[in-house]
Amino acid sequence: MKRMILAGAVVALALSAWGRGPFYDESVPARSGRKFLRGLTNTVFCWVEVPKEISRDWQNVDPLSGVVTGTGRGVFKGVQRLGAGLFEMATFPIDVPAKYQPVVYPETSMEDAVDWGAEDYYRSRYSNKLTH
Repeated sequence: MKRMILAGAVVALALSAWGRGPFYDESVPARSGRKFLRGLTNTVFCWVEVPKEISRDWQNVDPLSGVVTGTGRGVFKGVQRLGAGLFEMATFPIDVPAKYQPVVYPETSMEDAVDWGAEDYYRSRYSNKLTH
């Protein structure tokens, strides 16, 4: 019984470090933990930038040019995200940049994965037919 109470207290203490609300800011351990996880995510998923940029350029330009320019842009952004991820993992206990803000935006490559350009393409393509 004592072990269960002790385990519950440890879990409650750990969860309170991640607590946020409308009347108080996120705690320093929570911000540094978020910085480390953000860096780990950016390091592991830096390759996602390549297909994301190919998809955007494919739909906005033409397929051949989109593959070439999208690959170049994706590799550049992927290397940038990899460097930012390694930097954030190495410096997660240090408050750099101020208040543990992300180095690259969006914070992870998957935040804007829903909009890889397809919505704008279809919206512009089919909205003219629907309104006329």
